[in-house]
Amino acid sequence: METYYLEQLDDTEKIKITPCVLALGFFDGVHIGHRGILETARQAAKETGYAFSVMTFYPHPKDILFPDREPMTYLTPLPVKEERFRELGVDQLFIVKFTPEFARLSPEAFIGRYILALQCKHVVAGFDYHYGHKGKGNMGTLTEAGRGLFDVTTVQKITDQEEKVSSTAIRERLAAGRVEEVPRLLGDFYEVMGEVKQPSLFYRNYQFMKVDVQEEYRLPKPGVYVVKAEVDGRLYMGVCQQMSSTGRQSTLLIQLKDCLTDISGKEVKIKWIEHIYSRYRETSDMYDYIQCDEMVI
Repeated sequence: METYYLEQLDDTEKIKITPCVLALGFFDGVHIGHRGILETARQAAKETGYAFSVMTFYPHPKDILFPDREPMTYLTPLPVKEERFRELGVDQLFIVKFTPEFARLSPEAFIGRYILALQCKHVVAGFDYHYGHKGKGNMGTLTEAGRGLFDVTTVQKITDQEEKVSSTAIRERLAAGRVEEVPRLLGDFYEVMGEVKQPSLFYRNYQFMKVDVQEEYRLPKPGVYVVKAEVDGRLYMGVCQQMSSTGRQSTLLIQLKDCLTDISGKEVKIKWIEHIYSRYRETSDMYDYIQCDEMVI
């Protein structure tokens, strides 16, 4: 996959691009709804022989449009999102830096500077996609603007139990602690990446550890959860408690079953399986948490 970072409005003029089918969206989570858009674009690229391309943005528009609010956290921080696109067979990934200047582009200027400049022959996006200043452009205006220049496919709403599959719906479930409902929307259990801090504590056949989570991740509601942890390609069952947050840095207290080698300093992938109960107390001492030992499945 070729990745292009477009930070200035004229950056599209500086790169050599292959004619493409272009999927448009922010794609936070790369969830089931997003995959419907991406698969539609992939199939169109296969049928026409054009490159399968994706355009996404960073940071989240809310960070630019509402700078006084708390910074956004993500279901898939940018490096994770890039990896998901690679796994899905994307040929070209265009990452556009969302700036105040970009936000002021008219719908017509967006089409000229990006859609046409990227040699897009076919655009694919969701029914509620908007573009241009104040979101004045929509799939209707895009279809009209594309006549004779590029094709447009609008992917209709994908639902689960009559609810639209969306990043917002996933965030709402995380905020409520209902992590067991997330796979229906995401296609898998929600996961975050972190680093195991020293020291780890061994007790019976469990290892207790503190994990610093990468700061851009959105975390579930504070509480105690059943988790799966992957370290060096091995999976362990365990229990996780969100302990504290300092700024955007969050620390988790995790106990893993049958993890008998010291994994201090290792990178760990944590999948959130089930919410057991809300946090019953604040604690900064991992040794106080040993009483939860028998709860590990």
